[in-house]
Amino acid sequence: MNRLLTLLFFLFIAQICNAQIEITGTVISGEDGLGLPGAKVVEFGTQNGTTTNLDGNFRLTVNDLNATLEISFVGFITKQLELKGQDSISTTLKVDCNRDFFDSQSVSIYALSGIINNPIGGQVDFAFPNFSSGTLITGFSLQSDLNDKRFIKGKLEYKHFIFNCDFDFDLNWYYRRVNFTEFRSSTNSFETNFNYGNLRLTAGYSNLNFENKLSSTTENLSAPLIGLGTWINTVSVQTLLTGKAAFYNGRTEIVGQATFFTKHVELFVNFYQLDSFSELTIGIGKEFGYWLKSQKHFKKQYKNR
Repeated sequence: MNRLLTLLFFLFIAQICNAQIEITGTVISGEDGLGLPGAKVVEFGTQNGTTTNLDGNFRLTVNDLNATLEISFVGFITKQLELKGQDSISTTLKVDCNRDFFDSQSVSIYALSGIINNPIGGQVDFAFPNFSSGTLITGFSLQSDLNDKRFIKGKLEYKHFIFNCDFDFDLNWYYRRVNFTEFRSSTNSFETNFNYGNLRLTAGYSNLNFENKLSSTTENLSAPLIGLGTWINTVSVQTLLTGKAAFYNGRTEIVGQATFFTKHVELFVNFYQLDSFSELTIGIGKEFGYWLKSQKHFKKQYKNR
């Protein structure tokens, strides 16, 4: 009888010891690769938990080495991690990124003035409602000297169709038509912007149809297009500087732009050069938002609450 009681006692102690297993670990920030202090570590499905210290380390006693830990911290994506028999772990939390670009559902109207060749002009841009993860924007502009010179531009931009916390991609088509004293030209360029932080890299393909009025000859040329850009942000003004160029066989097309976004208006200075034609354009305009019919109904209900 005594032997049986002793055996039961040791079995009971063994179960208790088996149910109290200490694990150690480190929670790392996916933003900077350092230990994440104050992260909450909980044995999933229980109230048993702890928090990480200043170095991102923790100790926790669990009931089972096959338990699942739930690790969370404000601004990061909550993660569930199976121990799978391990008593020491290291895991990384990814930043929970919610980006809003605020560039959909708008109509923008601009007055343009060319300093060199085409003094009078205007531009209209239209941004569609968001679909998928991007915004589709189309635009048209016309500048003229009210005589024979004209500078026409069109665009179709699919902005941030791919994005995460660190970068996004734009897919664009641009059309440029020049009617100048010496030549007529039309350009179609297909471009991709890779935006990383405040930097932009542009790469694409451009096709130029060039008609020389003096020699009555026509050329059809193609070339790769490359460009760079950067954002400069202050409290009152956001500035976007971009430049790109296509190097055809014997001809170069250069496009540069400085855009200044303020609370009330948008200002920009554009530079364009192709062969003997160049234009420096100053523009000023304003963006107006619009509501869809379904959104107007929701807005009315919200105001009546």
